[in-house]
Amino acid sequence: MAFREDEERVEVADRLALLDGFSRIAYRFGKILSVTGSATVRAVSVKRPVTSVDAVLEFLQSIGAYNWETGRTSLQIAKHLGLAQITVSKAVQKLLERGLIKAEKRGKSIRYYLPKRP
Repeated sequence: MAFREDEERVEVADRLALLDGFSRIAYRFGKILSVTGSATVRAVSVKRPVTSVDAVLEFLQSIGAYNWETGRTSLQIAKHLGLAQITVSKAVQKLLERGLIKAEKRGKSIRYYLPKRP
């Protein structure tokens, strides 16, 4: 029984090590509250925030944008994601530099889409 408790303590300590400073303080405060019986708090690992670059890439993947017809303009992407067009334009530029998406201009319109599937 004592061995199991030691394993649980190590697991909690490992999770606490992943938390940033504020999250650690909040966790400890929560533990104090749980002793009084007024709250239940668990240590969870912090997920990194989703960036606009991630959001644009995930959007293009979710709609299956692999060519001009299924691709989207930066304005269409911005409207769908609820982001400013300049934010999307900067994200698209980073994705183009990394080779993760392609751009094709026809007339005045530039559409962005993913390279062919491997």
